[in-house]
Amino acid sequence: MKYSFIIALAIVFTSCSEGIKRKPKPKDLIPRNHMVSTMSELIKLESYIQGKYPSVAQYHHVMINSGDSLLKTFKLTKDQFEASLEYYGSHQDVMKGIYDEILDGFNKELGQLNTEIKENKLNTK
Repeated sequence: MKYSFIIALAIVFTSCSEGIKRKPKPKDLIPRNHMVSTMSELIKLESYIQGKYPSVAQYHHVMINSGDSLLKTFKLTKDQFEASLEYYGSHQDVMKGIYDEILDGFNKELGQLNTEIKENKLNTK
């Protein structure tokens, strides 16, 4: 939930004003392409957990633990991710590009899954 709040907050801040104060570039800034991959996986993880755990209390704890584990697999710290998200969020054009790339990736994955499902249906007939 914390990750979704951070992502939602970044969207709100980047879309509400053209006069956003730019955050200084953190020394350990996550490269853009790595940020796209990380955020994509966090969004998928959060969607899965929300569907599996109806209780907000369960969801919250599972998401924090799972999100931390996911960041570790990407060799990132929570502080590094949050600082990078704030930095990218203060650069509207870059953040929009990141979200566009994430959405394009999801659409591509969905298209591949639909193709596989259709092929499996044809093969079972």
